[in-house]
Amino acid sequence: MDGAIFIWFVWMGVVITVFFQKPSLERTGSAFLLLVAICVVNKTVTLMGISVAVLLVLAYVCGYLLWIKNGVRTVYAMILLIMLTAAYTSIQLFAIYDPVFTYLYTKWSVAAILFIIIHLTLNGFAERCSLLILSIVHGEVILTIIFRGMGFERTAGELASFDVMAISIMATWIWSSFVKLTVHLEKTVKKHQERRGYS
Repeated sequence: MDGAIFIWFVWMGVVITVFFQKPSLERTGSAFLLLVAICVVNKTVTLMGISVAVLLVLAYVCGYLLWIKNGVRTVYAMILLIMLTAAYTSIQLFAIYDPVFTYLYTKWSVAAILFIIIHLTLNGFAERCSLLILSIVHGEVILTIIFRGMGFERTAGELASFDVMAISIMATWIWSSFVKLTVHLEKTVKKHQERRGYS
């Protein structure tokens, strides 16, 4: 069932993008990328003798496009990216070496850990998403190199990693929407109070 959560959330993203966003070039591009992600979900390519999921390459490009578009070029962001990559990679390695971690660190708990780290250290929905995507992409590449060094063949960009990515990004979107809603309600209440003459 690996990848089911990712595909489910991507289809939700397609529906939200197509039916609830105003027509624009950005909406068309987002919908196109989401549909391409669904089409290449099981495709792999070989790069430098390593099997790499096409979806991982797409995620890499999208992550860096978000990074550049939103001007996330600070040293602080680079440190955060390294920290998130290290967290993702170390959790996955612990799950391999210790069977207990397999039960403790599921897709949901790994996504929750990344979600907590990114929300405690960075503001902005797009910046958070770019770092989440890039940390998982880099973590998958590192894990594949480590496995290759141990004599095991592993595809960089397993579907389970995209489930983690989808959960963490969807949770980030929900949290961002909740914050915007509370700010809007606060402004509405304040405006209503001012009309009635309250301070």
